[in-house]
Parts: sequence; C-alpha cells; structure tokens
Amino acid sequence: MKPVRFLAFIATFAAAQSASTTYTKDLNGNRVEGKLIDTSAKGDRTERFQSINGRLVPVEQVTERVVSDDASGKVTERIVQKFDPTGRPASTERVMIQENKLPGGGSTVHETTYRNDVNGGQREAVRKTTETRVSGSTTTASTVIERPGTSGSFETVEKRSSVTDGPADNQQTTESIYSRDVSGGFQESVRAVKTVSTANNTTEESTAIYEPGLNGQLQLDSQSESTSSKQPDGTEVVQTNLFTKSVAGNVQDSSGAMRVKEQHVIQRRTNADGSVVETLSVRRPTVSDPNRLGDLQKVSETVCKGKCQPEPAPVKATKP
Repeated sequence: MKPVRFLAFIATFAAAQSASTTYTKDLNGNRVEGKLIDTSAKGDRTERFQSINGRLVPVEQVTERVVSDDASGKVTERIVQKFDPTGRPASTERVMIQENKLPGGGSTVHETTYRNDVNGGQREAVRKTTETRVSGSTTTASTVIERPGTSGSFETVEKRSSVTDGPADNQQTTESIYSRDVSGGFQESVRAVKTVSTANNTTEESTAIYEPGLNGQLQLDSQSESTSSKQPDGTEVVQTNLFTKSVAGNVQDSSGAMRVKEQHVIQRRTNADGSVVETLSVRRPTVSDPNRLGDLQKVSETVCKGKCQPEPAPVKATKP
C-alpha cells in the first residue's frame, strides 16, 4: 500500500465508527480489494469499489441528519449520492422521512424521494407511506407506493402488506406485493413467507417465495433454508441452501421439484484486536449430477474494524 493511500485510509478510518474491506481474487488468483465500506458514528455510509484502473472509487455515499424530533414526531433527511464507474458524481437523491408514533407501539412513516431532473433541479419522484400497528405478538404493516403517472399527477403503483406473528424466538412473517394488472386493479405478484426460530444458540430460518405461474396463480418459485450456530471457539457459522426449480446448465425436472441451486457457508470470527473476519464460500451442483454439490470454493473475505455488526439478512427476496 502506497504511503499517501495508507494515510488517507487512516484518516478515513479515524473518522469512522467502522470500516470493512472485502477481498476477492482476480483472474490470476491474487487477493485484491473489492469493496470498502466506511460507517461514521452518525450512521453516514460511504461505499467504494475498485475501478478498472485499480483505484478505490466511491460508488454510493449516504448521509442522514435529524431535522426535528419532538412529541409530534421525527423528521429525517437522507441524502444518497451516486457516482459513475470513474468515481465522479452521477446523481443525487434526497429522501425526507417523517415518522409519527401511534398508540399501542405502531407508527406511520411518510417517505418522499426527490431525484435530479434534466434541468439540474430536483423533482418529487416517489411517495411511500407505511402504517404499522401492533396487537399483542402480531405486527401488521401496510405500504402504499406512488409515482407520477403519464399525466404528471401521482398514482398508486404498488401496495405491500406484511404480517409478523409470534415471539422473537419463533416468528413467522408473510409479506405480499400487489402490482397493477392490465385492468388497472391490484393483483398479488409476489409473496414471501419467512419463519425464524432460535433454540440452544442455533437459529434456523426458512424463506419461501411465491410468484404467478402459467395459470396466473401463485406457486412456489424459490426457497432458502439457513442454519446459524456458534462454535465452541466463538466462531459463528451460517449455512444457507438456496433452492429453485431449475439449475443452470440442466434441464428442468418435469415434476417441478425443487433443487439446490447453491449452498453458501459464512464463517464469522472475532480476532483478539476486536476486528471481525467474515469468509464466504459457495458450493454449486456439478454439471454431471445436478443433485450433487461440488467442492466448497472460497469467494470472498471481509475484514471489519471498529463497531462491526453483521449485514442483516433481507426479510424477503422481493422486488425493490
């Protein structure tokens, strides 16, 4: 590492609450920096990738500030700066988030997203409203997303609903996305059902994704099963099997049975200096036998220094 780059890294890390670097291998098998993420104590986040000339350039920078926070609610401004492959600013997105508490632990959150227009100004692009209500061990969330239509006025383009039921150690979440159909109504286009259970330092998760089939009815499209456990030496191991009806390079089974598409193995350990090292390895079916997984291949290694937290697994594998 060159001295100037090293000093720049030290200055960045000193101002950061955490800094994580992901290493991958190039075509020659050499270990190279693939991604660097800095997170400040305020929650600001800068993500950098290695450009084609070998330099780490910014890809996205997210900053947040609290505009107001009182008995009437909380207003937060989020600025998302995106960069092109050379590291030059490409676009800026501003999101205003207003949260109001509801009786019983629920809330109403209004998000308004402004994006750059052709004139260099910012125009309102997305409105998102989420209402969450809590009743005992059941949490229900309803979301409405609006965008400008052909006339320029805002129209509802998508609705989402989510129901989480059960205690923290044994929960099930069902989330659905409703999109407009050809008649202008709303039809369920994606459904995700996730269950999480924890016992004896082991957490098991399963997620099933349903999408419309040829007859228009929802049917199982993909599935994942994950087991997370702590080893005696403190290392955390997460093994995830991803299932699908077809595997690349193989003819789909006429029975529609699910096959293992990939197996991910994450090992996370904490070193004596407090840094966290996370390795990702992948197994895939062999070409000769789609029902048998090949050898485990290491894909990446991420080293985090500072206040490190594992990346939260997405609650669903649905549309953005």
